[in-house]
Amino acid sequence: MIDFLNEIALTSDKLHEEVEFLIDNFIPKGMITIFYSDGGNAKTWTAYGVAAHLIKNGLMDIVYYLDIDNPLPVIKQRCVDKLLIERFPNLKYIHRSELTTTPLELLEELARPERCKNHAYKGMSMLIDSIRNLTDVKNDSKAMYMMDLMMTIRDAGMTFVCIAHSNKDAKNYEGSNNIKNSTDAMFKQRLLKSVMGKYVIVELVDTKERAGTKDCIFKIDTNTLEMTRADPITSKMSPTEDDFIKKIISTLARHKSGIKQGELLTAIGSNSADKTTRAMLDKFANEFYTYEEKGNSKIYKSL
Repeated sequence: MIDFLNEIALTSDKLHEEVEFLIDNFIPKGMITIFYSDGGNAKTWTAYGVAAHLIKNGLMDIVYYLDIDNPLPVIKQRCVDKLLIERFPNLKYIHRSELTTTPLELLEELARPERCKNHAYKGMSMLIDSIRNLTDVKNDSKAMYMMDLMMTIRDAGMTFVCIAHSNKDAKNYEGSNNIKNSTDAMFKQRLLKSVMGKYVIVELVDTKERAGTKDCIFKIDTNTLEMTRADPITSKMSPTEDDFIKKIISTLARHKSGIKQGELLTAIGSNSADKTTRAMLDKFANEFYTYEEKGNSKIYKSL
């Protein structure tokens, strides 16, 4: 018998917590979530949306946003003062210019045993932008040390949401395999739509199955940071497809009893010989409209 191991062995009463999502299918409570992409895919807008969602809906008592990537002029340009800092007193935006230690030393301080007692970080979340500014993420031992610190803090109750970057070919995240092996949830992000001054729509593809996470699509209002689910069909439509569907729906609204395919295509300025148009018509059938076959004809109707 090894007495000191007996004293710290898990008992069933300590296994009472189940996976709880702060954002369904995306952010599990008390875990480490990392999402990544190459530049220009609205990673920061996603992080801002998550931060606002957690505080605004009372899901966390306090949120720390650790920005160790962006310069202050860029943060000002993104209106972080109006969107986050002034709106949410319990959201603390920490910028590297104000740190008295290195970012990694900050994690070391948080991971000290005396700070991690009795689930000291329960009800807290930390968003990190980005992990490559913490350490050399390509170095296995340094990446593992960073993740060990985060896991220690996580086990004291902290919910981590971290931004990472993609590698050169944009197919995977940048860094050691120790990062993925140590995180609880990981997503690859892709920007689907961006309307300047209004909103972005992002797709997050689940790349690690551990915490019951799933693929997600979110619309983030860049004026309010309101984060809502987006329709997976319309979100991935090209401008051409979007215009096509509007014309089809408008035409079908004028033909309540149905209209033949050839007449429908003529009404929107196309014809049955146009393979591209016919392919789009087939692609969105039963999503925005339906049809039935009568002899050699297809009759289209609104849903």
